[in-house]
Amino acid sequence: MVYNGDEVSAIVVDFGSHTTRAGYAGEDCPRVVCPSFYGYTEESDASTSSGAANGNGEDVPMDGSVVNGSKGKRRYYVGESGVPVWRKGMEVDNFMLDGIVHELEPAAQLLHHLLTDRLSVDPTEHPLMFTEPAWNTPASRENLTRMAFEQEGVPALYFGSSGVLSAFAAGKPTALVLDVGYANTSVVPVVDGYALRAGTKRQPLGSALLLSQLQHHFKSPTSSRNFPLTLTPRQLLAKRDPTPESGMQVNPVLRTDRVSNTTPSWRHWAEGSVVEGWKESCAEVINYKGFDFQTARELPQTLYEFPDGYQQQFGEERYRFTEMLFDPKNYFDQSIEPPAGLRVVQSGDHAHSLKDLVPLSQLVHDSIMACDVDVRAALLQNIVVVGNTSLIKGLTERLDLELAALMPSQKIKIHSPTIPFEKKFSSWVGGSVLASLGTFHQLWVTKDEYEEHGMAIVHQRCK
Repeated sequence: MVYNGDEVSAIVVDFGSHTTRAGYAGEDCPRVVCPSFYGYTEESDASTSSGAANGNGEDVPMDGSVVNGSKGKRRYYVGESGVPVWRKGMEVDNFMLDGIVHELEPAAQLLHHLLTDRLSVDPTEHPLMFTEPAWNTPASRENLTRMAFEQEGVPALYFGSSGVLSAFAAGKPTALVLDVGYANTSVVPVVDGYALRAGTKRQPLGSALLLSQLQHHFKSPTSSRNFPLTLTPRQLLAKRDPTPESGMQVNPVLRTDRVSNTTPSWRHWAEGSVVEGWKESCAEVINYKGFDFQTARELPQTLYEFPDGYQQQFGEERYRFTEMLFDPKNYFDQSIEPPAGLRVVQSGDHAHSLKDLVPLSQLVHDSIMACDVDVRAALLQNIVVVGNTSLIKGLTERLDLELAALMPSQKIKIHSPTIPFEKKFSSWVGGSVLASLGTFHQLWVTKDEYEEHGMAIVHQRCK
């Protein structure tokens, strides 16, 4: 079969550190967006043949897949009905590490779930495009290739660089792509559709680090609140108090049957989701100068209610924690333990340490300076800002201000999509555009080519 038309019904899958996106090439947005976190329970022979008891002691049918893999016999729960659904004794982990697929078994489970259960397609009839970060390793690419060709039986495959695809989504063959994501912030220079490896910079400063700092803050008493917040997720609540006054401590009724059977890893993930809701609604960046308490107190406050019923007018917290994106030296508390998914990773020439975090503007500056002088002007006039964390109000304006101060003699222009999903899913949107082009057919690696030439053809074709 030759894929040389505009209607090849390709599937684009974008594995991200926080969510995974999947859908048909040629469409405006992904059909499926689900967590990259997965749940698992250790299985015995007796439990695999029957149902399992839920929190109320009742037998319910198992809805996960049992895999007898490298870590013993496990039942995996993936997708929207995976981690967000409470289960007795379920542990939570993430198969992504440093933006790269790190654990194959749960990733394979999620890929099969996306193609078969959510998109309801026959994988053997649809070419598959994976997105990958510019620093992806050959081993990770090879594992995904085997997963697609040998386990799912797809007829053709291609790997697209996330930075290049984000530039395509913005309609720019040459651009400097700043991706402020969940686990990483990366800057990828793209010139004529090719990512420049020399100018690619990244660091583990993103939403995960911001959420861990916020979670510690909320679970500790403060000068304005002399008690810690419980951050109880809705799955553990039986009954809330009638809506109290702002700032009053609440005592909701918990589902004791669930609380006693909840694992620390699931509780930590669920509390992080509660904090993420606060961040999405309240967090903002002061976009005209740096943070100070007096300025923050004069800025508008926002009322927010947590799932357990606690509500408060939030002021300076809205602005203080986002400052770590622009001044990590003074606003990142290194005494707070970071999330497990942000373990320091040595990858090629890149060594990441939470002690070496730099502001977003400095990261952009370092990337520009690492590029050839002939392309710097074009890159500075085509800075594309994407990623879920870039949706924080005021971030783009503050970045523009700081870059102008850092490089006063340069003409700088920032392009940031105005539609939120184009920022959040930019690499998927770029893959959708690319895989739907009729001229793209010559780049697909077909299954026949893979079987004839082996893995070398994948590395040769997907540069």
